[in-house]
Parts: sequence; structure tokens; C-alpha cells
Amino acid sequence: NMKKKILLLMISSLSLVVTMQAQGGYNNRYLQQLDEQYASGLFRGSNAYMLVPKDDPSSVASLTIFQYIQGRVPGLIINNRNLFAPSASWRMGSTAFFLNEIRVDASLLASIPVNDIGLVKIFRPPFAGAIGNGSGGAIALYLLRGEGDE
Repeated sequence: NMKKKILLLMISSLSLVVTMQAQGGYNNRYLQQLDEQYASGLFRGSNAYMLVPKDDPSSVASLTIFQYIQGRVPGLIINNRNLFAPSASWRMGSTAFFLNEIRVDASLLASIPVNDIGLVKIFRPPFAGAIGNGSGGAIALYLLRGEGDE
């Protein structure tokens, strides 16, 4: 009976660690503050995945933001065959790309150093902020803003 209790305790603590790693280990208040600091309009709030490369030591191993994102969001498919001309799709739709909420090409996002990025928001499809309702969702990058972010 004691062995069962110890085993259950170990399993529950392991699932907590796995859940925190999947969410980047951020608390909701911190992510909400970042969202309010960077995002506006249709980009604010919502049920988006949020990544903060500057707080993640593993981000230094990524040459592009697409390498960093790859495998972190279930269902989002990143094609990195050509390092500086990547593409992304989600649920068979093309993903829209934004830099500071301005529509851009994926190659522009790929050219930005990962350590210059303050926040990445990945919106599930459909994303109403994109032309044609973003059938493949959207990836929005926000550049670091001055001294307050360092």
C-alpha cells in the first residue's frame, strides 16, 4: 500500500514537470504581462501558444526562429529544407507570418537573430487577423523593445 502511494506521488510529480516543460515553465501572469506589453488588437489575448526565446537557454542553438519553433507546437509543420526560405502549415492551410503585427514573408522572419525576439505568439487556425482568415493559423514575432526587456 505504501509502495502504491509512493508510485502515485512519483507519477503525479512527473506529469507536472512534463506539463511545465511543454508550456515553457512560464507562469500565466508573466505571459499575460508580455502579451499586454507587445500585442494589440486581434493579436492580444486569445488562445495562442506563447514562446519567449530570450528566457530559454536552448534558443541559442537555433539559427532561425523556425528552427526554434519546430516541434514545440502540436500540429504546426515547419519546413526548414531551405534555411532562409522556410514555410509553415497547419491543418493543411498555409500559416501567415507577422513581425510586430505587420504581415511579412517567412524569409524576413528567418533573417532575424533569435536573441532579438521578445515574444513569439503562434495562433491556432483559423486566425481572423490574417487575410482569408489565416486557414493555417499565424506566427507573430515581436522584437525586443529597448532597455526594459534586457
